[in-house]
Amino acid sequence: MRSPFPRLAAVALVALVPLAALGAAGALAAAPKPMADHAMMAFSSGAKLSVLAPTPNTVITGNSIATKFAVTGFTLDSGLAGTKSVPRTGHLHIMLDRALIDMYGTPDAVISLQNVKPGKHTISVVAASNDHVDDMKGMVATTFVYKPTKPLPEIVAAKPAGKASIAIVSPQPGATVSGSFEFVVNVKNFTLSHDLFGKPNVAGYGHWHANVDSTTAGMMGMGTMLGMSGTNSYRVNLKGIAPGKHRFFALLEDNQHAPSIGAGAGVTVTVK
Repeated sequence: MRSPFPRLAAVALVALVPLAALGAAGALAAAPKPMADHAMMAFSSGAKLSVLAPTPNTVITGNSIATKFAVTGFTLDSGLAGTKSVPRTGHLHIMLDRALIDMYGTPDAVISLQNVKPGKHTISVVAASNDHVDDMKGMVATTFVYKPTKPLPEIVAAKPAGKASIAIVSPQPGATVSGSFEFVVNVKNFTLSHDLFGKPNVAGYGHWHANVDSTTAGMMGMGTMLGMSGTNSYRVNLKGIAPGKHRFFALLEDNQHAPSIGAGAGVTVTVK
């Protein structure tokens, strides 16, 4: 099966090993045996997708694009992202020029065109299982032409003062959480940007992924990814996570969702 993220496929199975087992303070420990690479397996969602917006070759003069899709035969529930696959249930992966932007639990999204060059581009969408396996047979796509009236200033490479790092502020080790909780991090020497999700990499910029119990499951470790954030917090939904002790990870990612930054942290809490 061809990867929906061709720019990432070559490094998918090797880039995750250094972050496989983060200690309570973010220190590396011995890597556990990786889980099966779910993203390389076939997945039939039962979903039927169609594009409602934008219509083919729509001209976009602003700096974002609104998308809308019709979804039947498939239940959207982003609260289960990163957990065990459930038949006909999951979320959507929306891609710009075949590069993943983000996962969505609704049939619409507004995508920033930050660092996107003027010209013709493709928006595609695919149904994905809870553990982020894509139903590529059901992928649908449309095109648009970007002709910005006032282009956004290009974000260019930064020169950080030191090595990028991420630390978990909340929850504290040993805490008890239920329902949902705010996962808060402190990032140094690295600029978080939601608008750069899926765009070409820019040195010193990116975002972070919140994972549970593993950083190695699936393509780029996305099998256990609960969500991604371009700010210093992310609201974790515990809907699909069984009661008991679990380890939550915060992993710095480049714009293309690869953990090439080499920084992460972990915390163990009790889910009630």
